[in-house]
Amino acid sequence: MDNHHNNPIVPEREDDLGQGSNGSKSEPYKSRESQKNPDNLSSVWKLVAALALLGMLFFYWFGWQQYQQFVELQQRFKVLDSRLNNTDESVNQSGVAMQVNIGKHSEQLKKHWSEIRKLWGVAGDKNKGNISKNTKDISFLASKRNDLESSIKKLRSQVDKDRLVAEGVGENFFGLSADMDKLSQSLDDYFLAVQNVKATIVRQEKQIQSNLEAVKSVDAFRRQVNQKIIDLEKQIEKQAVVMPVKTQSLDQQSNSSTLSP
Repeated sequence: MDNHHNNPIVPEREDDLGQGSNGSKSEPYKSRESQKNPDNLSSVWKLVAALALLGMLFFYWFGWQQYQQFVELQQRFKVLDSRLNNTDESVNQSGVAMQVNIGKHSEQLKKHWSEIRKLWGVAGDKNKGNISKNTKDISFLASKRNDLESSIKKLRSQVDKDRLVAEGVGENFFGLSADMDKLSQSLDDYFLAVQNVKATIVRQEKQIQSNLEAVKSVDAFRRQVNQKIIDLEKQIEKQAVVMPVKTQSLDQQSNSSTLSP
């Protein structure tokens, strides 16, 4: 049997443990620090969900890498088994060659197992720190979630209290609104009464003005009458002074007429 048909199985080592079997390179998981923001609870929940999703994706990626390595090893073992079967067919032709091939395959198998152990050890050591860190981050986020739930419960209680206060204020507001309507109606009635009083006052002022003008006319007439009375009294006084003189002259004339022969 020729050595041409018994190609050695050489382990294919990835340059980067984060590189998959299809050649795509995956970036290592980076933990994200959570930032507490009491004014934006939805952002915290989104961060928790994102970290949980990243953790799930990391474990899925790790399991997929292990599965790919297992499939690759299984394929290699199948190839090895096929080659061993081919060597079994040529055992009768060359027992020495078969022993040599078996020795080579054994050495290659040992190399494969050594590489597998190295890969498992390096991957385990590399991912152990990330897994531990992710576990701590998840524990931290879980504690923060409990704190947030407690804060949310307190906020809900406060909101319920505020709602009751708002309902009481609303009832008082409706009562005040009814009182304001009544007061507005009373003010309207008052303004109407004031307008009526003003109109009455205007009418009274006009009446008073008319009465004042009448009084002025009466006063003017009275002054005229008084002046006429004064003039008459003066005339009467003058006549009273003239009448005795005339009477005396008449008496003298009568006396003289009687004394004459």
